[in-house]
Amino acid sequence: MPTYSSDQSSITDFPPNPDYGSGCFRRRIRLTGTAGQVVAELEDNCHGFRATLSHDGHHITAVNAETLRIPFNTCAGSIAPIQALVGVAVGSDPKTVNAAINPFSNCTHLFDLSVLAIAHAARGDTTRIYDVVVDDERDGQPANAIAYLDEKEVLRFKTREWELLDPPELLGKPLFRGFAAWANDYFQGDEREAAFVLQKGYFVSSARRIDSRKIEGSRGTDHPHIPGACHTYSEGIIEQAVRLVDTVRDFTDCPEQLLRFK
Repeated sequence: MPTYSSDQSSITDFPPNPDYGSGCFRRRIRLTGTAGQVVAELEDNCHGFRATLSHDGHHITAVNAETLRIPFNTCAGSIAPIQALVGVAVGSDPKTVNAAINPFSNCTHLFDLSVLAIAHAARGDTTRIYDVVVDDERDGQPANAIAYLDEKEVLRFKTREWELLDPPELLGKPLFRGFAAWANDYFQGDEREAAFVLQKGYFVSSARRIDSRKIEGSRGTDHPHIPGACHTYSEGIIEQAVRLVDTVRDFTDCPEQLLRFK
């Protein structure tokens, strides 16, 4: 998917989605823990991933990653760098994992999903489901971004162009660069995990602004990107990247379709 600056300056270089403003972005994540294993699944408008992490109760022993729906042909290659998670301690928080492994050599979304699975492995035989809903921001007006955990609302942000407007105590806090610096201190426990799930969903929601049909088949170098931002945008890979056809879904009115990977 495209990477954007916090002021959305590069978004104008893509053909606009004529339906933007009439719907919402949806992402669902399911983490299923059993003895010695976590199956983590993610689906949203642009992506579908599954990662199965095996562990011995202390460390990750194997990672089996599946790229079920991806924007570029090269995204499938991200199943190789994610193997660096083998050996990471069960229950490690994202800050610890990010310090040990270069997330930018990985697919951002597969890596984030796997980091959630590492934390979930410490919870044992249990399942949790996150739902993220981000309303389209129309004509510069504020919009809602909401995170649900097991169907219960955990966080609700009112946003506008990458900044928080509500709750009042978070007014002006950034949702892009600088987010982790304040969010790690402000949130705790499940609310902290949900905050990062919501922020990453907000980031991807910007892809709804683009008419994906008009850029199908184009090369990765044909449009703005940040070199080194992820596996596909890495040097030597972005030059081989081609956008795949018919990979975008609109779940605005059919959230029940999420995690069916159709």
